Amino acid sequence: MKEAMNYVDKNLESSIRTLKDLCSIPSVSAQNEGIEESVSLITQIMENAGINSRILRINNANPLIYGEYIPEFYKKTIIFYNHYDVQPADPLELWESPPFEPKVRDGKLFARGVADNKGNIIARIKAVESILKTRGELPVAVKFIFEGEEEVGGVSLPKYVDKYEELFKADMGVWESGDKHETERPTIKLGYKGIAYYDVLVRGPNKDVHSGRAGLIPNPIWRLIVFLNSLRDKNGGILIEEFYDDMDQIQKEDMELLEKIPFDDEMILKKYGLKEFEGKSRGTDAIKSLYLKPTCNIDGIYGGYEGASSKTIVPSEAHAKLDFRLLPGQKPENLLENLNRHIEKYGFSDVELNYQYGYEAAKTEASSFATEIITRATRKTYGLEPLIYPLSIGSSPMYNFINKLNIPTISVGVEYWGSLVHASNENIRLEDFKLGIKNIINIIDELSNYSSEYN
Repeated sequence: MKEAMNYVDKNLESSIRTLKDLCSIPSVSAQNEGIEESVSLITQIMENAGINSRILRINNANPLIYGEYIPEFYKKTIIFYNHYDVQPADPLELWESPPFEPKVRDGKLFARGVADNKGNIIARIKAVESILKTRGELPVAVKFIFEGEEEVGGVSLPKYVDKYEELFKADMGVWESGDKHETERPTIKLGYKGIAYYDVLVRGPNKDVHSGRAGLIPNPIWRLIVFLNSLRDKNGGILIEEFYDDMDQIQKEDMELLEKIPFDDEMILKKYGLKEFEGKSRGTDAIKSLYLKPTCNIDGIYGGYEGASSKTIVPSEAHAKLDFRLLPGQKPENLLENLNRHIEKYGFSDVELNYQYGYEAAKTEASSFATEIITRATRKTYGLEPLIYPLSIGSSPMYNFINKLNIPTISVGVEYWGSLVHASNENIRLEDFKLGIKNIINIIDELSNYSSEYN
């Protein structure tokens, strides 16, 4: 693959321009912006690279881009998943340059979506292009799936998988992203947590009431607080009955992986301006809490008067937004049933629970041949031993590949520890972008050389 690697170096500026073009489109799925424009540009980029592309559509869903290159002779197939939708750019005033006008500063490219997930889209396409332009053929078959709803829960992806299952078949998969650790070692993620997201509403009087009547009129905010406090204990343990019953047992191999990951308690506490972690955990217990424990989190709570000065009222409504991060084995539908039983058992009939979206966790085993392939390739690309995480702290619908299609799938990418994903001034380093392209080339090469020795 030496000629392909040289092609990456010689054409890096062209690849960066292509990435800038894609990042210039505000493909914010939550606001239904820039979807068709992104689809059109990505299919054009794929065709220019020599990859056949199709636009798949189902009712009430953003388009899914499918791409493939099937060589005349091959033994293995690899499938790449990414998403072309991005988070909203708000608050705009915190950006040093406009979020959809990509700018290079200090060796970094700044733009909304450059890290999550457009840098990886272009890196993977350009990796295949580099091989095709220098060798004329691929040693394995490649497939691409680019969806447009990941940032709003990926609710349509399972429908696409069900309808076009034959197109998705592969021997292994590479998921959307990955980054460099603060130590500059590349990371590999074997899976993602699941998620369940809810809106909570508690109604009080049919209109706001003078707070002089607070001794008579129930305040829905107090009631909401009581409900939220019933969901977990002071250390973060979740109190919903049967919540942990279907969670898979934590494997010894997963703990061994975590123990190899550098974790500086004091540095992290200082970074976030904290005196202690949730549950006062430290060291191994803290990193276990981060990666191998489910969570119940309040994303926002609001109601009543929030303006300047004072306004003395008993508000008519109180709202909260909740997310649960789930571990392998836990199902969003089971959690919903358990939550409804919790509401009934403890007399919260006045609490309205609105389930927004959710999906289960998924992970590839550390002993999988796919893990070995990705590890070998990443070690070769970066010249460093990669850090392997059994799960990401975040959620992504990887279960569609692993749990539904039985495709061992692993996540690597072009980000780094300071990429500010979902935040203002999102960025990637151009050197990491180049190495990310080369890593995909090495992954394809390792898969083409696969043999029983991996097992």
